[in-house]
Amino acid sequence: MAATSATYTDEQRGIIVAHVLTELAGGRAVSRILREDGGMPAAATFWNWYYADETLMEKVARARENGVEAIMDETLAIADEQEIGETVTEDGDKTTIKREDMLGHRKLRIDTRHKYAQMIAPRKYGPKLDLTSGGEKIGLTAEIEGARRRAAEKLSDGD
Repeated sequence: MAATSATYTDEQRGIIVAHVLTELAGGRAVSRILREDGGMPAAATFWNWYYADETLMEKVARARENGVEAIMDETLAIADEQEIGETVTEDGDKTTIKREDMLGHRKLRIDTRHKYAQMIAPRKYGPKLDLTSGGEKIGLTAEIEGARRRAAEKLSDGD
């Protein structure tokens, strides 16, 4: 069973938090860090530290944003590498092994990382929507000139 927050000294806590922040900035999820790395506290303990310390909250947010950059770098590597999968089929007495690139699997891995990046850094990686012009350049020159003309007509009518 994982130790509670009371069993960690301030020094141990500092080392754990530094490790989590470093790994998080490298693109790993907090849950995986706590579950897979040795010497980590239970998730509840870490999250209790997190919610009790606004500075830690800010550091985790910054580390996550940096981690998104690492994750987006991974997408390039995934796209550039060929993944070979094997499909085994049985043909009567014969077994045929087909080796082929796993394009669908690579696409899923890339799309998942993009969606995560959109959640963590929506301004940077979220969809860019143009809700006003359908992609065309908006110009108000004609409208402004029309308003000036109408204002000038009203002034000349008043003379």
